[in-house]
Amino acid sequence: MFVMMNRMTIPESDREHFEHLFRTRARAVDRRPGFIKAEILRPTKGDTYIVMTHWQDKDSFLQWTKSEEYKEGHTRIGDFRGGDGKMRISSQVEMYEVFAE
Repeated sequence: MFVMMNRMTIPESDREHFEHLFRTRARAVDRRPGFIKAEILRPTKGDTYIVMTHWQDKDSFLQWTKSEEYKEGHTRIGDFRGGDGKMRISSQVEMYEVFAE
C-alpha cells in the first residue's frame, strides 16, 4: 500500500473555509483505480492539517495526479491567495510505502 501525506499549514482565519472545501469536495478521487481511502486530519494544537490518501500502489496515485479530475479538484486552492497574489497556506507532500500493519 502507498500513502501520500500532505502537511498543510492553514492560518486560523482560513480554517473554516478550508474544512468546508474538503467537506464539499467532488469526491472524484474516490472513483479512481487503486484508490483506497482519504483522511483529513485536523490539528488539536497548532495550524498543520494532514491530508492522507491511501492507494494500492504509487503508480495509481501518480496516474491520479495526471488526470483532469485532479486538476479540476485543485482549482479551489486559489481561494487561499492573498491580494498580493501570494498563497496564505503552505504545503509539504510526503510519500510512504506501508510495510507493516
